[in-house]
Amino acid sequence: MIRLLNSDYGFALRATIFSRHARAFASRWPHLGQADWARWEDGDIRHLTELPRDVRFIVHAAALTDRRLFASQPGAVAETNGLGTLRILRAANLLEDVQKFVLLSSGLVYGQQPWDLTRVEEKFAGPLRSNDVNSVYAESKRFAEVVAQCAISESKLPVVTIRPFAFVGPYQELSLPWAVTDFIRDSFKGGPIRIMGDGVTVRSIMYASDYAFWVLSALARGRPGETYNVGSEEAVDLLTLARTITRFFSPVPQIRTQVGQTGHDRNRLVPDTSRIQKDLGVKVTISLETALQKSIEWHRLVVA
Repeated sequence: MIRLLNSDYGFALRATIFSRHARAFASRWPHLGQADWARWEDGDIRHLTELPRDVRFIVHAAALTDRRLFASQPGAVAETNGLGTLRILRAANLLEDVQKFVLLSSGLVYGQQPWDLTRVEEKFAGPLRSNDVNSVYAESKRFAEVVAQCAISESKLPVVTIRPFAFVGPYQELSLPWAVTDFIRDSFKGGPIRIMGDGVTVRSIMYASDYAFWVLSALARGRPGETYNVGSEEAVDLLTLARTITRFFSPVPQIRTQVGQTGHDRNRLVPDTSRIQKDLGVKVTISLETALQKSIEWHRLVVA
């Protein structure tokens, strides 16, 4: 997208991508790694002290999101997501001309969404157990949001907070332990797809291009101090999601439910996106089925 903005509209944008494995990613995908608009830097957000002096726009997406780490390395999750946010906010405050800072929080900050609540809007506040290590990711993201609000109050830093939900698309690692990546990975292996519980749990999944456009819209036009949900309002239960994915494979992989957790709690996590659609004029352009098809085709051609 940056390449198109530069070539077609003369924006002359440059991006610095700072990540634990930025250069490894750039080496794996040379068409991105060798782009003249990108600079790739390895580093740990927990140790960040300064940003390039010419930076004007910041998208803070650094976090540990792998749920396997929530139990094995919860301290690292809390430190990266919480302290890391504090570090980059302080570094941003030293810059001379910051136009916008977009903080990627998470839809999980809402806690338990009531089963009868179709979509969760930004003002909702559900319960989280702060004395439960399983809450470490959601609580660390809540802390990140509070720290950002402190920066707004103390130094007028133009922070916009977005709360992403679930996504699918190219470059997404199928080793990630999320339902959609689990189901696609298991389908490439010939199955079976294993669903923890009875498959009634409800989620929503947005395609990567829509996600990227919404994030950039928040960066360009989001109101400082505002919070926006980012995701699809198209709800899908996990059993239907698995069945949709298997239709793109032959032979069709088997689906097994209630594997290991017959008492698995049913829950839902689907956003209300009316605020961001109204404020920024964005909309979902790729349906769930098309998103899954495009993602599977990309992995089939490039990775599988």
